[in-house]
Amino acid sequence: MGVDKIERPGRTRWLISSLLSSLIILNYFDRVAISVAAPAIQESFHLSATEIGLVFSIYTYSYTMMQLPVGSLLDRFGVSWVTRIGMVFWSLLTITMAFLQGKLLLYTVRFLIGLTGASAFPAASKATAMWFPPSERSLANSFFDSAAKFANVLGAPFVAFMITRFDWRITFLTIGIINVLFTLVFWWYYEQPNRHKRISSEELNYIQKYNAITEDKMPYGTRMVLGKLFRHRKVWGLMIGFTGYGYTFNLLLTWMPTFFKEEFNLDLMSSGLYTAIPWLISTISGILVGGWLVDYFVKKGYEPAKVYRRIILCGMLLGFVFLGSIFTSSAIVSIVCISIGLAGISATAPVGWSISAEIAPPGTTALLSSIVNLANNLFGGIIAAALTGYLFDLTGSFDSSFLVAGAMLLIGLLFYLFVLGDIEKINLTEER
Repeated sequence: MGVDKIERPGRTRWLISSLLSSLIILNYFDRVAISVAAPAIQESFHLSATEIGLVFSIYTYSYTMMQLPVGSLLDRFGVSWVTRIGMVFWSLLTITMAFLQGKLLLYTVRFLIGLTGASAFPAASKATAMWFPPSERSLANSFFDSAAKFANVLGAPFVAFMITRFDWRITFLTIGIINVLFTLVFWWYYEQPNRHKRISSEELNYIQKYNAITEDKMPYGTRMVLGKLFRHRKVWGLMIGFTGYGYTFNLLLTWMPTFFKEEFNLDLMSSGLYTAIPWLISTISGILVGGWLVDYFVKKGYEPAKVYRRIILCGMLLGFVFLGSIFTSSAIVSIVCISIGLAGISATAPVGWSISAEIAPPGTTALLSSIVNLANNLFGGIIAAALTGYLFDLTGSFDSSFLVAGAMLLIGLLFYLFVLGDIEKINLTEER
């Protein structure tokens, strides 16, 4: 019987997918808010472009340094409790943003928010691997990954409106309260499949039968597993390949509103609305191409590895179109170029998360996802955010920063194609 004819009972796993997507939207709402509010925060704290770049990147410093510890915690203690605890502190710290006075406190709170929000993507990746068989996993991955883009669609106009109508402090207070309410919902509803009270026996049997990742425990100590993973070429191929996407994504995430404001003299509200357009298109691309289309071909019997590679090749080549935005004096043409480029690379991101689940040794799904996310945020988050601010202060434009992003995109594509190798489980007993 073809995989496309399999009966797929129940809908609890899709409600879980919606919950995980909502988690990522709120996790990214904070980043969107700090990006759109950057000019107002600069004025409030008298920050230079380099200093506001540090505000962006200091969050990512702590977020990145927590990736390996949080991946180990997720694999050992499960998604439920690690995520719940992180969300409680992250929500309260977001509320604290509304009452800050002084640069030092601003840097400190941004650092702590990064620490407490670090579990979101590895948790979503591990939970999706547990709840979805491979034939549905790309679509489920595309939902939570595209939620990061959709956060900009919702967040950029919302934050711009809130700042225009009130101020940036009220904006963060509102987002913090929303986070608290969502934490209660997540605490009540999320659990792994075999412990969930609302899942039917038919859906649970379907999930377990068709090779969804189980809640296997890590086979060795964390230090030993990390040593073996970091010595494996597949890990480096996936890490640097995903980073090629992540550098451009994070640069645009943190600097796109300022780019439109500085390059085309747009006001805050217009900048927020312009920012939403490329993110909406990239959200659709991530779900339709990186999710639905991949699963469609897999269900039709095409070899998943070949499908993954073709989506990555086409998507990342299309990504280079974003560079056209620095060679035009038209805001409309710039938006078109950024939209096409973001749509291309966004189609590759869910594939990257699917590959992570495919090659992770048993019991290490969250840890490998954290390794990928660490590299992505080290280069894409910390370096992209800080270097862009420095280069803008140095040159007065975003041209050099965008060209650096193009070079990173090329490096990522080469690692995907020539270093990753066959997409198959890593054997921890092998030394490579």
